[in-house]
Amino acid sequence: MNIRRFFLFQLATGLVLSLPSTPLTAQSLAGVTAEKCVLGDCTEGRGRMELTTQWGKGEYFGNFKDGEFNGRGRLEIPVSFIAKSIYEGNFDMGIRSGRGNHWNGNGKLYMGQWRDDKRNGQGSYFIGLARWQENEHSEYWMKENVENYSGTFFDDFYHGEGTYRWPGGQKYVGRFFANEKHGHGTYYYVTGSPRQQLWEYGNFIR
Repeated sequence: MNIRRFFLFQLATGLVLSLPSTPLTAQSLAGVTAEKCVLGDCTEGRGRMELTTQWGKGEYFGNFKDGEFNGRGRLEIPVSFIAKSIYEGNFDMGIRSGRGNHWNGNGKLYMGQWRDDKRNGQGSYFIGLARWQENEHSEYWMKENVENYSGTFFDDFYHGEGTYRWPGGQKYVGRFFANEKHGHGTYYYVTGSPRQQLWEYGNFIR
């Protein structure tokens, strides 16, 4: 079974809808080549650290402990010459842990819980955003107006109870296993009419 393949939604109308097959990879500091504290205390306190990458300058602004990001902070890393990824939330000794928002700089936004630097717990993953500005829209508003998965995550995968919504207004509510629909669920048409479905590891049963 390929857990990254497209989900095919076989509907009675013949309509086929798919979920993104790309993994939900998290932001990495592997591309940082130099660090410089430019404001405050970047060892045991609150400060601003400049981060150099092949695409230009990024920065971390927030709390530090033993020289590591720890507590509340905002991390901004260039992913190209014109785009930056942003994580704003909680860190535990350099590891994203607790609540945080991550914009990948290329149309995708996650708002929710983290553990061990991965998406774990309740959260929402928004897809196909032309742009994102912090605090412009609430998570609740975006769940109703943007293509997204909202529900439980395990190690960066959709896993457990969740809802997937499409821009046209359709949605699927049910269980997921490692990014695949698995078990009983309900598909809702644009009109709101429901259709009960059964899936097995991404394969439509009935």
